[in-house]
Amino acid sequence: MDDLLIVLSNPNDGRHDAFNDWYSNIHIRDVMRLPGSSAVQRLRRVDASVGEGQGIVADQVFEYLAVYECHDIERLSAGHGPVFTPMMLISDSFSFAMREAYYTPHVSRQRASAAIHEGDYVLERIAVTADPDFVAWYDEVRMPTLMALPGVVSGTFASVSSHQMLQPHADSHHVALYRTQDRAGTLAGWGSAPVLPGGLTAQVACYTPLIPRWTAGQVVHPSAEGRAAEARARVALGDRVHRGFPSELGAS
Repeated sequence: MDDLLIVLSNPNDGRHDAFNDWYSNIHIRDVMRLPGSSAVQRLRRVDASVGEGQGIVADQVFEYLAVYECHDIERLSAGHGPVFTPMMLISDSFSFAMREAYYTPHVSRQRASAAIHEGDYVLERIAVTADPDFVAWYDEVRMPTLMALPGVVSGTFASVSSHQMLQPHADSHHVALYRTQDRAGTLAGWGSAPVLPGGLTAQVACYTPLIPRWTAGQVVHPSAEGRAAEARARVALGDRVHRGFPSELGAS
């Protein structure tokens, strides 16, 4: 089971077009070329009801989600060393008011014969808890209920990994990621899941794909169309880039 790098982000100053062009056609390609990368998909938030109930709130903060699958997070993290250089340019349309962390899955489930790489994602973000039994409770109690909802074809529950590039936020210590092929049916039933213990709240948002899931091999050996899109995007980006991390991020 691969580890995950999950990035929730927004563009600066409403610059969605520049942000998406850089992220899809430059940045994720740069990351997929690094050792340790396996696959990636980018998605955009859908404004839809999540069946709010006790312990559930709609997460409307982050417009975009990137889900990276990685088989070696230490090598992938080390590969980010040239960030802010021509090897890994960061567009100034990207806002550093984000959530980014590596996650190690505790459990991953899927329905037999389902197209698990197709459909929307429902993401739960849950804060850090001192309850030593919380992970087992989620795996055994909450997750089976959510996996049984209409349209859900896969689910992964994970917690922040010991190795990180940036200091993780406490409100995203645990994440659960569910793939659904029936957005309305899944979200309508979300509030029926067992309430999180200890007064915890799940921040829930639904995201729909901007691009298909790309494997590292597809990026390393791109189509002619992919090469052309990247070349055009790099010209469009020019020198409108960040020069470094803001100090409050605690970059290591």
